[in-house]
Amino acid sequence: MNRFGLRLLGVIALGAGLVACGGGAGDGELVFTVPDKALTATTASYTSVPIQMGYFKAEGVGVTIQPVDSAPSAVQSVATGKAFMTYASLNAAITAYQKDPSIAVVGVTTGSIFRVVVPQQSPIKTAADLKGRTIGANSLAGVSALFAKGVIKEAGGDPAKDATFLPVGLGAQAADALRGKQVDAYAGWDGPNVVIGDLLGTGMRDIPTPLNDMTGTSALIVRKDSIKNEPKKVTGMARAFVKAMVFSQENPEAAIKLHWKQFPQSRSASDVPEDKALAQAVRILKLRMDITAGRGESGRYGVIDDADLQKTIVTFARHGMITSPLDVKSSGLFDFSLADQYNSIDEKAVEAEARKWRA
Repeated sequence: MNRFGLRLLGVIALGAGLVACGGGAGDGELVFTVPDKALTATTASYTSVPIQMGYFKAEGVGVTIQPVDSAPSAVQSVATGKAFMTYASLNAAITAYQKDPSIAVVGVTTGSIFRVVVPQQSPIKTAADLKGRTIGANSLAGVSALFAKGVIKEAGGDPAKDATFLPVGLGAQAADALRGKQVDAYAGWDGPNVVIGDLLGTGMRDIPTPLNDMTGTSALIVRKDSIKNEPKKVTGMARAFVKAMVFSQENPEAAIKLHWKQFPQSRSASDVPEDKALAQAVRILKLRMDITAGRGESGRYGVIDDADLQKTIVTFARHGMITSPLDVKSSGLFDFSLADQYNSIDEKAVEAEARKWRA
């Protein structure tokens, strides 16, 4: 079993009590929950970089990073007041909101990280080619498996009849399943898919589908009373995230080195050469930035066109990722009133800072 793949994907958790920003939680610090208990490379831009580069401090906010096991747990922590903010999947936010309308989405990221992938040499080229095949996923209850079923349905198939789904976990376990022909394809997301390809010694190829074009699938989530009573804190945290995202896009290698400095447990096993570990982590973060770090049609980070967001929500509902759709404009879930403020950054200065950064 390859410890590198397991560690980087978070099969070995850092522990639910891990905190950050100045070394630990303190009075008055805001809790930010992260639905990735291992704080893998994809989290660098919104965990370690804003801490290490002083972006939270510049906004006058102290932040504690709290890893949790899932997006629903992260959203629930905000709804119950145990956390101030989280960055989690939009479908988890919608599901929680339909039960408890106390939360709000203050920003979304572009693109979608979910994909059905196959090894480069696979004869499977299209979604239609998945008919009669076995598709692996981390868990059959997770979004990835639902996404894969949606891919088959979008191609005119019936996921209940035309494919078999098998839980194969992440990392080495998933790679072994592909290598041993237990599964023909894998439904996952950006970071794990890269690691699986590396473990197989070949890149992974995305299966084309309209679902790959979804956007706004991840969101910054707070309580509505925080927007009303503490708008400066909400804006400050979001602005720090925007700065860190710009930094990470400009210099992903620096972002990973900062991440390892802040969270040394998140790096790969000690017997893996550092250059190999760094190269993989940088590729993973760069892919995440390429997918999610774009501006919306208005030219702002965190805001996309209502019609595109509505299309994503309808797609979620059609493929069982949420129980029923809601309306972007009238539901009350979305509040982008602070977007102009958290977009107020000197982007060129942040990019220059990233280029000049040295370990």
